Amino acid sequence: MYQIDFYEDSTGYSDVEEFIKQLNQSRQKQDHQILTKLTYQLELLSHLGKLMHEPQAKFLKGYRHPLMELRPMPERFFYASWDRDRFVILSHYRKKQNKTDPREVEKALARLDDWLERKEK
Repeated sequence: MYQIDFYEDSTGYSDVEEFIKQLNQSRQKQDHQILTKLTYQLELLSHLGKLMHEPQAKFLKGYRHPLMELRPMPERFFYASWDRDRFVILSHYRKKQNKTDPREVEKALARLDDWLERKEK
């Protein structure tokens, strides 16, 4: 079983956790569908870890850190492996184009750098 953490900045704030809370409190059917898909995918990730594959998860190639994404349409959640049996959910965004937004990837990578610097000491 793998442990899943949510990225928190140096003040303890996690925009991913806030987003999940908003989905949970929403009265919109689409928000509840996204939350159901995300919950299912997080459960899969906790059981399967790096064995997860498309369509639920995708490995992104060519970056300075191994980066993956959970894919509960239309949202994307970037995550990475750290400390052997743990994953950290770094960020999320709503995908609007076929191509992954490079600014969102860079944001996730910067958060991973920050996370590793603070947590691996």
